[in-house]
Amino acid sequence: MVNKRTSKLFHGLMALLLVVSVFLPALKVSTVVQAEELPASSYTMKTVSKINNNKLVDGAKYGEGKFYLQPTYSFPNEVTLKDGDYMVYHVPNEFKIEKDSTTELKAPDGQTTIAELTTSRADNTATVKVTNAAYFANLSENKEITALFTVVWADSVKLNTPYQINIPGDQVYTLTRIVPDDDPTGFTKWGVQDSDDPNYVNWRIRVNRYAKSYTGVKLEDTIPEGQVLASEITGYYFTEWNKAEARPKLEAAHINVVDGNHFTITPNGDGTMDGQGLYILYKTRLTAPVDNATKKAFNDVKATTDQETFDVHGFAPLTTTEGIGSGAKSDEVEFQVKKKLEGKTLEADAFTFQLIAPDGSVTEAKNDAEGNIKFPTVKFSNEGTFKYQIKEVNDNKPGYTYDDSVLEAEVTVANVYGQKIASVKYKDSKKEFTNSYAAKEAKLQLEAKKVLNGKALEAGQFEFELKENGTVLHTVSNDANGKIQFPELTFTKEETRTFTITEKAGDVAGVEYDPNAYEVTVVVKDNGQGQLVATATGADNLTFTNVYKAKPAKATITATKVLNGKELEADKYEFELKEGDKVVATAKNAADGTVTFKEIEYNEAGDHTYTISEKAGSEAGVTYDTAKHEVKVAVTDNGQGQLVATVTGNNPTFTNTYKAAKTSTTITATKVLDGKKLEADKYEFELKEGDKVVATAKNAADGTVTFKEIEYNEAGDHTYTISEKAGSEAGVTYDTATHEVTVNVTDNGQGQLEAAVTGNNPTFTNTYKAAKTSETIKATKVLNGKALEAGKYEFELKEGDTVVDTATNAADGTVTFKEIEYNEAGSHTYTISEKAGSEAGVTYDTTKHEVTVEVVDNGAGKLVATATNNNPTFTNTYKAATTTATITATKVLNGKALEAGKYEFELKEGDKVIGTATNAVDGTVTFAGIEYKEAGEHTYTISEKAGNEAGVTYDKSTHNVTVKVTDNGQGQLVATVTDNNPTFTNTYVASSTQVIFTAKKILKDKELAEGQFKFELKEGNEVIETATNAADGTVTFKAIKYAAAGEHTYTITEVKGDDKNIKYDENSYEVTVKVTDNGAGQLVTTVTGNNPTITNTYTEPKKEEPKEGPKEDPKGEQPKGDLPNTGGSDFTVFSTILGLVLAALAGLVYRAKKVD
Repeated sequence: MVNKRTSKLFHGLMALLLVVSVFLPALKVSTVVQAEELPASSYTMKTVSKINNNKLVDGAKYGEGKFYLQPTYSFPNEVTLKDGDYMVYHVPNEFKIEKDSTTELKAPDGQTTIAELTTSRADNTATVKVTNAAYFANLSENKEITALFTVVWADSVKLNTPYQINIPGDQVYTLTRIVPDDDPTGFTKWGVQDSDDPNYVNWRIRVNRYAKSYTGVKLEDTIPEGQVLASEITGYYFTEWNKAEARPKLEAAHINVVDGNHFTITPNGDGTMDGQGLYILYKTRLTAPVDNATKKAFNDVKATTDQETFDVHGFAPLTTTEGIGSGAKSDEVEFQVKKKLEGKTLEADAFTFQLIAPDGSVTEAKNDAEGNIKFPTVKFSNEGTFKYQIKEVNDNKPGYTYDDSVLEAEVTVANVYGQKIASVKYKDSKKEFTNSYAAKEAKLQLEAKKVLNGKALEAGQFEFELKENGTVLHTVSNDANGKIQFPELTFTKEETRTFTITEKAGDVAGVEYDPNAYEVTVVVKDNGQGQLVATATGADNLTFTNVYKAKPAKATITATKVLNGKELEADKYEFELKEGDKVVATAKNAADGTVTFKEIEYNEAGDHTYTISEKAGSEAGVTYDTAKHEVKVAVTDNGQGQLVATVTGNNPTFTNTYKAAKTSTTITATKVLDGKKLEADKYEFELKEGDKVVATAKNAADGTVTFKEIEYNEAGDHTYTISEKAGSEAGVTYDTATHEVTVNVTDNGQGQLEAAVTGNNPTFTNTYKAAKTSETIKATKVLNGKALEAGKYEFELKEGDTVVDTATNAADGTVTFKEIEYNEAGSHTYTISEKAGSEAGVTYDTTKHEVTVEVVDNGAGKLVATATNNNPTFTNTYKAATTTATITATKVLNGKALEAGKYEFELKEGDKVIGTATNAVDGTVTFAGIEYKEAGEHTYTISEKAGNEAGVTYDKSTHNVTVKVTDNGQGQLVATVTDNNPTFTNTYVASSTQVIFTAKKILKDKELAEGQFKFELKEGNEVIETATNAADGTVTFKAIKYAAAGEHTYTITEVKGDDKNIKYDENSYEVTVKVTDNGAGQLVTTVTGNNPTITNTYTEPKKEEPKEGPKEDPKGEQPKGDLPNTGGSDFTVFSTILGLVLAALAGLVYRAKKVD
């Protein structure tokens, strides 16, 4: 009995636990994240556009096929994807969505659903919506979603009209809609070579294109030799070609595959096609080489009906024929990719590629000269899907840029009509690895040498041209050493070029130019190591030689013959011209006295010294001139190709005299100078006879003026005048008087002439006075620490205690006093000082500088002032006063009152901690003031130091504060703080607490039964909980949880029953709960009045009036109250429920044992 009862109780408990476990998850609180349409800036989108599994071709013409658009959305790491986020793909107006649909989108593993694709014909869009945010949250990179949907030509697109179609994520295509064939019968077959594996052909059969009514329809497809069926046969029915509608599938039961080359189809099972057409799709594998002439694969089908028969001949154009149909078995795959090399001809075996199998094994292959890479055939023994990777090996050849992409290939091995068929599909249909080769450019500098014979070479004297095909590339000139250097030539490709170097013909006189033209051939070759190399032929020892020779010069040397006393006759006197001791020429005088030697020619530069002398004769009464006159000829090259002869001392005079004994006299004068001491040769005088100047003379230091002696060869009277020549001596007033002197020459009768002088030695008086002079005294002002401004500082110039002048500085620092004038010689001493100012931040120069000015008479009529120590420098220094910036922050604590010094903060400049500070009670955080001594900009960061205060969530943000220190120009640095006083917010939340309210139930005069009495716990008038007593009188209410501080007043009362023999306790017992925060992250309760005693009294009914009491349940069980709906969501609720269940279990077990 006990076992049965216990078993029932156990099963009841299990049922209750099951209910709890089912509904407990619903108690969890979920976070609602707002989904949104993602902006285009948050992702990149690329679209692969195809038709019938072939990439769209710009400029192509297409019929009524299906276009496949495959957009891939790629998201950067910082973008967080949420469930419900979506992207809308807007289909170009020239296409329309084929049908409305909703499709799950998978992750690259092909298993995990990550998004949903919804196509809408109404608005012509495809919407991709994120459905698995958790998947993307675990990705740090390569967050991508790829969708695929079909579109067809829009109804508005006209036939045979080119349209510019901008496909989002792809490019702008020029496409034309056409009718590919007339298809008059409505029965057509065509094929397309598979882009992933060219060994396969995708065949399409369109039956009853115009949806006519036929009966007895049967299709007999004969696959020719060289092909074999390689896929399941599928298809669908349509009522109107290209109409978006529900399309029933072709049932497999209506297909009869005879063998790999024959199958039949009976549409709808009975061959009836009433108002419907049929579109059939299947794939064949090429098993024999194809005809490279036609480049087509053929495949026929025969359609028979009760009405007529159609023989349909289909073909598939083959874009790839190399290696096709090599005889590989159906369960084998030959992986083939292409290699493209830009910038260089591809060579066989140049690059290595790896095929990585699912198990990690690697097979290598190399390219051929056409760029084909073929891996050894892989045989597949098992059905399934196998993923391979193909990548290129980067062997770091110089000059090459390698393609680092990884091509994914998926092999599907399936059982097709009893035959194992392996097919491969590449993720990138191009299957191409593109490398580029670019050799570094080559440089070559051509040089030549310039030689000039006959003259020193000058820099830049001659010009040279570098030409290619008659075009001048560069023109340069020689340097002083003869070096000719053209600018570097740059070569960017392999080539052979021929250059010509010539000298430009000039017009420099005397120069014979080099006419040579040197041809230089430059061959540029790629060294195969990524470098072009330029090799020049004919570029060695290129010399241009010019010759300089000046034309000869000529000179004619002459002399003059004078004979005093009688008339001169021709050829009377002979003269010799000598160079050294060598007689160069002789000549005789002409009647007019000219003596001309023969012309002398000079062929080179040089100096020549000649002497001319008269050969001694014996003519009576003649005194011969015995003088030797020197004549110099300097022959020079004028640099313009001509020698020039310059004659000095030419045409000397040889005088012979025929006469009696002469006489002579000396005329003199006296010079007086008032005002200064007379100097010798200072003044010049003229002695004239009539208008003819007979002689000139200058004064001696003692004032005597003596003209040269005048000889007289014959008697006569001579009247002379003496005058002083006007001069330009400064300060001198000249004597302008003219004095007359008379000389009477007579013959004394004794063979001698005599001269008598009258009025000789007159006096000439001049007066001297020097002109005044002036001096400008200057100073220089220097200001260290900032730019000098004009007029900013004032200076005094004093002589003794007298202020001579004041001046201010110019912007360039010059200080110029007004000019001082001096009228006489003397010495002057001045002092210059700067007047003290009050400019903020400036330290003034207090130095006094002495300047001396010496004024002297220069003896040339002018006073001259010489300043010593002029232009002294006064240096002031500007330094702005330091400034201080105080950086602050604000501390906010949500959840409780902030205490002073509770949180600590760091101020950093770079990685260096500048200061720390704690908060005040009002939340202010003030770092120690920072002093700045110079202008500049400082960037600081403020962060709060992490603490461990219970219940507090710390603010982890870092705030930037910028301090810009500037000089205000008034002697003060000023600090401007930007982004100061950021706020750091911490949140304080104390952990919740709970109280279990209890009471004590007493029933006097009768044994208390479990659950006999019911009690209510109220707050105000609201019943919070109900409970019943246990057998021992304990009354326990469910725990009440408190999440915030506060005070609560409850009452515990007993619900009055209807037992007339019991006097119920009708008191209301008050219980108060004070919930406080202990400041350490925990709420604490103080309960007053809990566990009151509630006493009922039982009175036995009177025996004279017996009444039948309520029958006791033979099991001793009492009705149980419903469990309250807690609405909780945390573990505390679960613990309470579990506790109550366990308590109930204990009570039930106890009761069962008691009853038994």
